[in-house]
Amino acid sequence: MHNHIDGRLWINKAKQNFLGRGRIELLEHIHQTGSISGAAKIMKMSYKAAWDAIDAINKLSEEPLVERSTGGKGGGGTRLTPKGLEYIALYKKIEHAQHLFFEALEHYTDDSDKFSAFISKLTLRTSARNQLLGTVTQIKTNKNQAKLTIKIDEKTQIDVIITKQSLKEMDIQKGAALYVLLKAAWISLLKTKPAIIEETKNYLCGTIIRIDEDEAQSEVIVSLKGKQTLVASIPTQNLTTQSLACGDTIWAVFDISNALVAV
Repeated sequence: MHNHIDGRLWINKAKQNFLGRGRIELLEHIHQTGSISGAAKIMKMSYKAAWDAIDAINKLSEEPLVERSTGGKGGGGTRLTPKGLEYIALYKKIEHAQHLFFEALEHYTDDSDKFSAFISKLTLRTSARNQLLGTVTQIKTNKNQAKLTIKIDEKTQIDVIITKQSLKEMDIQKGAALYVLLKAAWISLLKTKPAIIEETKNYLCGTIIRIDEDEAQSEVIVSLKGKQTLVASIPTQNLTTQSLACGDTIWAVFDISNALVAV
């Protein structure tokens, strides 16, 4: 059984605590109830403590996260600003990344040498343009290979084929956090999803958000449905033959045997 790692996450500004789990929950309850007093009641804290926390947040932020609203049918109240909602989403993304990192770290805490090797990998650089952090949700094996299904986010999952030996050596288990590495040249782009889907390929739907055109080879940046991005390197002539342009809905396709994994 692996050791369990836990820790409190804080976003700091000017060397002061800005946003932690408790303050995020307070902001969420204000958003739900429309009042500081209502949020304080749910969290079983005094109104003054809640107000002091909001005051500290607003003073540290470059713009207010919470503001008073006046008038209207209910006579006004308190609401989150767009920046407040943005910070809630950001905190949850960081918290998720922290959770995945701790999960990965736990696999090495019972072996000092393995732990040191894992830490050294954090500074490892790769030529792969696409590096997606995800969680293994399924592992299917046959005699020599293992097929991993990796959840990148709520709307994106990728299948990857590795050898059973790699599965063992990397100690990959269901629930493990790892990176999927994809070279830009391994990805092809299709304007329509084929009627017949090949089990040996991944098909990820997205939107072209940028094209960096060159004489022979161009890079196309695709925003996936789950808000991850992929970079595909394709022959420049394909931009014309496929009539590819920013704003187009596209399918990014690559072989499950081409994707690499890193832990």
